[in-house]
Amino acid sequence: KENEKKKVKRMFAVCLTVIMVAATAVGCGKFDAEGYVAACLDLLTKGETEQYTKLTGRTEEQAEQDYENNIDAMMEAMGELNLSEDLENNYRTLYKNIYKSAKYTVTGSEKMTDKDGYTVTVEIEQITGLFDGLEDEVTNRVMNEKDSLTPDITEAEVNELVFQIMYDVLNERMDAITYNEPETVTVEVVGEDGVYSITEEGYTILDDALIDTAGM
Repeated sequence: KENEKKKVKRMFAVCLTVIMVAATAVGCGKFDAEGYVAACLDLLTKGETEQYTKLTGRTEEQAEQDYENNIDAMMEAMGELNLSEDLENNYRTLYKNIYKSAKYTVTGSEKMTDKDGYTVTVEIEQITGLFDGLEDEVTNRVMNEKDSLTPDITEAEVNELVFQIMYDVLNERMDAITYNEPETVTVEVVGEDGVYSITEEGYTILDDALIDTAGM
């Protein structure tokens, strides 16, 4: 169904949620823009909290919750699909594993001349291949299962089967994950009264660069 297909696309348009937590300048008003961007990426992709707590003032518990909140945002579309709790949990783990595979290096920063802020460059090796031809492969596997389905199977059971197969395919592809050549993106970290944060546009740029969802 077209509506279901849109839900799937939305589900895999995984995004970095804007962390509404800013970092403050430390020691003589110096702000570590590169460290801040790296810390936010490390938290959102890998759940690493050490540098994030140091630069934002968040507690360990708050940092861990920020990480889980970001995963929750990715999972919102799953709630509309009425999948089993076990399968939803499997997808949650899959999301985490996909992002933990991210490769990036913060390479530099420059202070802006027209406003209080910094431009920060990040070199990213984009994850690719996860979603190439995914719809066709899932459809073929579902068709191979059709002879074993009973006539009284419900729509909910078919839905569960489709997304179980999709999970299986993605999980298999994780074992042979590949990356595009490194590309450099630039994001803005803007300050107000000595308090800095990555812009919403910056998070979008990072998300688009981290994972190639083409083919989904």
